[in-house]
Amino acid sequence: MPAVAGRAVLRCLAVYEVLPMTHALPFEATVTETEPPVLPNADWIEHLPACVALLVGNTVRYANAAALRLLGAQQPGDVVGKSVQDFIHPLDLHRSLARLRHAEGGGVNPVTEIRVYTCGGEPLIVAMSSATLQLGDQTAVLASFLDMTERAAMEQQLRQTDEDFQRMMNTMQDVFYRTDAQGITRYVCPAVKNVLGYSAEEIIGLPAAAFYPDLSERDALVAEIKKHGSVHDFPGRMRRKDGVIIDISISTRALRDEQGQYAGVEGIWRDISERKALERRLEHLATFDSLTGIHNRRSVLAILEQLLQRGAPFSVLLLDLDHFKQVNDGYGHAAGDEVLSGFARIISREKRSRDFFGRLGGEEFLLILDGADEAEALQIAERLRLAVSAQALDLPGDASLALTVSIGLTQRRPDDRRTADVLVRADQALYRAKAAGRNRVCG
Repeated sequence: MPAVAGRAVLRCLAVYEVLPMTHALPFEATVTETEPPVLPNADWIEHLPACVALLVGNTVRYANAAALRLLGAQQPGDVVGKSVQDFIHPLDLHRSLARLRHAEGGGVNPVTEIRVYTCGGEPLIVAMSSATLQLGDQTAVLASFLDMTERAAMEQQLRQTDEDFQRMMNTMQDVFYRTDAQGITRYVCPAVKNVLGYSAEEIIGLPAAAFYPDLSERDALVAEIKKHGSVHDFPGRMRRKDGVIIDISISTRALRDEQGQYAGVEGIWRDISERKALERRLEHLATFDSLTGIHNRRSVLAILEQLLQRGAPFSVLLLDLDHFKQVNDGYGHAAGDEVLSGFARIISREKRSRDFFGRLGGEEFLLILDGADEAEALQIAERLRLAVSAQALDLPGDASLALTVSIGLTQRRPDDRRTADVLVRADQALYRAKAAGRNRVCG
């Protein structure tokens, strides 16, 4: 308010002090000849959106229209002439009266929030400031205030929401995180301590990439998010504080700024190391023979089928341990298992690295010689046969057993379409090796 206008208003209110107590201000401002005629009357106070009240002692002597509306007054007399104690919450009364006394002493009270009641008893929260106003020989207080009830309710909701968020973050087992556009971690929930061994404070401010053992995995994640906007159960790995690498699953989305530009990511990742370990165990059980550790029947036949479909050249060896039933009958099944395992170790050691070795069942094995023609396959088969017969296997009870193996050989033919086409020929060749006296190779 301009200084000249302010003095005019104060004179208007000073005149009002000696008038009968009413709501309106029906007076003209007294303006000296040296002052320009600014604000010819005080009616403009009634049009202020802010609430204004004049207090003498503890009594309300004037309240403008905004104040009356806020306090729910049906008529000015519902407020004017009443004590401030009729409107102020008991818990805020002592503080409010102290501020009035301070203002009466010439001080200016900064804005503060107090709880008040309307004429109908409804609670409100107002932001009030006040200052001294001299009315003749009396000191009054001019107060202005705004309704802050909705803002206070909103702040309470925000506080409750924040408390709920923090409580959720503190109890989560998965890790919620947020990074900026440069990949710097801006938030991570406390659960990260249980997963990575770092506290949230140790991680915030560091690049998220710092915890990836392979940066290309992080780059692939960011590229996928930028491309699609989000990812779900994206696989990855992270390095714990103790150096252990863990498997994680990430579900996250891109953040955008006001211009729609990429501003970072937020989402959840979880430790799935146990799940991955179980999947690997199940995959191993589904692929490898539990006794010998080589490919099982389903797996080695699937490899044979793939080579057939590709049209790749290969040969196969069908191997069968000689007189294996006598081992089981004479030494027991535990000894038989040891013989099968020992035989598998010999072949695995002697075969070429690119070949595929599997157990079809019992004492029968299949070796797929990738890219080998019949002559090379025969040479390999003879070497394997000699390696088996040259090594005696130790059995329980300080016993040992010399083994021999019969081998049936065949090469892939152009008209082979099914695995059975190859296996039938190999089985026929194996039968000939057995019929010829065992411990030999037949094609």
